Parts: sequence; structure tokens; C-alpha cells
Amino acid sequence: MMKVAHSICPSCSVGCGVNLIIKDNEAVGTYPYKRHPVNEGKTCRKGRECFKIMTENRLKEPLIKEDGLKLSNWEDALDTVASQIKSYPSHEIGILVSGNYTNQEYETLKKFADALGIRNIGCHTGSVPSSNLETVALDDVEKSEFILIIGDVIKKYPLLGRRVILAQENGAEILAVDEPDKTLTGINSQEYIQVESASSIIDEVDDIILEKLSPQSTVLISNLESEDDFEKIVKFFEQSDAKIIPVFQDCNSRGAVNILPVLSSDDMKGMLERVKLLYILGDDPAPHMMESIKNLDFIISQGYLINKTTSISDVVLPGSCWAEKTGSFTNTTGETQEISKIVDAPGAALDDQIIIKKIAEKIGLDL
Repeated sequence: MMKVAHSICPSCSVGCGVNLIIKDNEAVGTYPYKRHPVNEGKTCRKGRECFKIMTENRLKEPLIKEDGLKLSNWEDALDTVASQIKSYPSHEIGILVSGNYTNQEYETLKKFADALGIRNIGCHTGSVPSSNLETVALDDVEKSEFILIIGDVIKKYPLLGRRVILAQENGAEILAVDEPDKTLTGINSQEYIQVESASSIIDEVDDIILEKLSPQSTVLISNLESEDDFEKIVKFFEQSDAKIIPVFQDCNSRGAVNILPVLSSDDMKGMLERVKLLYILGDDPAPHMMESIKNLDFIISQGYLINKTTSISDVVLPGSCWAEKTGSFTNTTGETQEISKIVDAPGAALDDQIIIKKIAEKIGLDL
């Protein structure tokens, strides 16, 4: 049996609509979602191939470390997790979550942390820190008279880049600011300011450019390595009347910052050095912070992908991907969109919200 089901692409934070082609409870392809207001039926390569996320490198069964990771069952895995969490004081427990979960899962996780008194919790969202940012419609980008772009938005976020190109076709002036290597965004701009680093961007933006930043202008900010640079650049452009859109890293990073603390790279490293037990949901810090992770007593990994961090964890809990759950995502412009469960998770994998609640029940909490 074959069906087509509406969803939201999880490949980036733009929030494009995508239709999944389902055959025998398995995603086998995508089809244009022509009526979706964000992308209007257009898809980038990642969007067309997002169905592969559901099958590649999937975790399907609970695992427990016993001379290496061994297949287990939910009862033993949950008992082990609960007993370990209960054995540590709250200040020695850390929770790290990616920007790929639903708003509802973030809310449940926050309740879980608050009930246990855990303060070492947060989401790493790339270079975008927590900010009181207004909701900006993508139509506003397309209707802009002047667009200043920091980073290679057109290449990395093609459907956001499409709105920039449409604005240009309508007469908008496009100014790109990026590092010296020639970028796709720079090629498609009337003016391309090449800078040595993000921290020097402000020095390159003169009064003439600032005067162009009217209420009919938009500033798109992506590709910054430093949270400090982002804060400084946002504050600088807030003196203008332009709309400011930060381009978040993951599909629901903006939803995460509305609910949970945001962790910079330094914050995350500090957490790993403070705590002894780490509960990780969907993130993979091991490749970048292996030295800090090696000092942990116990690691609990939850998610749907096999990665470097799951391979060194003490317990691995198989979760669900976006098409296997119901909830909502908030995209990079601040618009919240609902998603619905389309297929069942494979093997013994469970909905992540259910897993968090089952751990809470084992500990004796009522969420």
C-alpha cells in the first residue's frame, strides 16, 4: 500500500513543507508540497533526500555496555538509567539536547530536569545564542528593498536563498558580507564585502550601508563561529530599523531556545567538566570534546542515529525521528508548524517523549 503524507523537512531551520511517499510503512521518497507557504513546492537536495534520515544509521534496540555495547531490552535499560540517575546529586548530572526535537519534547525534558533539580541543561544551537528575536515572515524577505547577508545563505539554505533571489528580481539591492573565499551568495549579490573574520564585519559596514537599513530592509545572519560575534553583530544592527533573521543550525533550534537554556561551545565544555553523569538527546559532542567526555562516569545516549557518542555510551536508548512523532517545530523566522506521526519507529524504538516519561516513572516522578 502506498500513500503520500505532509510533513516539515528536518534538514535545516527554514521549515519547508515536504510530502513523504510511504510504502508498506516505510518512506521511499519525497514529492513536492506545492501548497506549503514556506517553499511553495520547491525543494533543495537535502529536502528531496530527507526520507533517507529515517533508515540510515538507525538505532532500533536498547543497548547496555557490557564488554562493549550489547543488545538489551527496555526494562533493563530503563532500570539501569533510573538507578544511575538516582545515585548522583543533581549538580553532578548534565542534560544535553540537540535542536532536532519537538517543542513538546523540550517542555517534557524541562519538567524532568526541574523535578530533579538539574541546572546543568541546555541546547547547543551553533553560533546563535538566546535572543528576544521577533517573528519575521519569509514574505518580508521577498518584499525587502535592501538585504544584507552575512554568510553563504544562498548555498547553505537554498529555499531561504530563493526568497533573496526573488527580492533581487523585484529590484532589491543585495549586499553580501563573508570571508575571502568566493561564495554563491557573493556571486549573486550586487556588492560583496570580503572580510578576514566575522569579528571585523562591523568595521566594514559604513554609514552609507546603515542608512539603507530601513523597515523595508532585512539582515540575514549565518555562518558565525563565535557566539560573542553574533551578539555583537545583532546589537550593532538593532540600532537600525531593519528586520533581523538569525539562521539557526538545526530544524528546531529556535524552538529549543524558547524553552531551554542555550549552551555556547564554552558552556558545553564547562558542563562536561562539571558533571559526572551526562544524559544526551540527539547530540553528538564526542568528536569535538572527547577529552572532556572521557572524564565522565556514566553516559546515557538517546536518539535515532548511531554516532560517535553512542559508541562510547553506557546505555543507548533508541528514539524516534521527526516523521515518527507528533508535535511542533519553530523555524528560523519564528513560525511554529505542526507535524504529525506518519510511520511507526523501527524495531523497539520509542517516541522520545515516552522515553523521558518512562525514565521519570522509574525514578518515582510524575510528569
